[in-house]
Amino acid sequence: MNMNKCTRTALLLLALSILCFSLIGCSAKQDNSVQALETKKIAESFIQSYNNGDADACINLLKSDIIMEQTTLETIIYQDSRFIIETFKNNIALNHNWKVIEYLHNSENSITIRIEETGEDVKLAGIDFIGSEITFEVKDGKIAKIITVIDKKSVEQIAKNMNGGIGVGIDIKPDRVVITSVVANSPAEKVGLKQGDEIIEIDGIKCSDMKQGEQLVRIRGLVGSKILLKIRYSDTQETFIIELIRADISKLPSK
Repeated sequence: MNMNKCTRTALLLLALSILCFSLIGCSAKQDNSVQALETKKIAESFIQSYNNGDADACINLLKSDIIMEQTTLETIIYQDSRFIIETFKNNIALNHNWKVIEYLHNSENSITIRIEETGEDVKLAGIDFIGSEITFEVKDGKIAKIITVIDKKSVEQIAKNMNGGIGVGIDIKPDRVVITSVVANSPAEKVGLKQGDEIIEIDGIKCSDMKQGEQLVRIRGLVGSKILLKIRYSDTQETFIIELIRADISKLPSK
């Protein structure tokens, strides 16, 4: 086959352009792969710090405008970074642990992991662990968004085990729980509890010895189960231990 000089030059340029395109494509894939590994490394560092109880290391991996999205029966989006940070600090204080079950997705800026979460409050809720999928979205070397989808089975188990209450609104203080309202026909009303009364012990454990949020978990429980409360009455300041039976507050008759 005879080719003139122009034809050979054109073919050479075409071949070179294809080669360059291939090299650029390979380079881009390599860059994406490197970035995906970096994203995975950041997520794993966060989980390791979380499991080690190192709140400062966890916070250092979060962007200052971190967003958190959680889906159980509905989706809730949290954009207050201070609230998000306090949530992680509280979970760490309750000895939460994330066990990685499998990696479901890993791209250059996000990674999705299936985990089993344990903790003192999880145990109090009567289940071994909470199953969920967590997605970390990474930007500029920091975690910009955390998306948690909790397994329906875990939600149902918690709802079943924690469907009983005593019928009070509460304000949790460091050393006590202040009753702010009492539901009509509730176990609390039947034993004479009133607004302003204080719970200082739950089932023999002082509220002052409990971690943040633990009080609420201990007050809830199975419908029909017993709970012992040490109460300081607002009018007399006397303390008494009373026994109540948890009820399904949503099914109480109205007056």
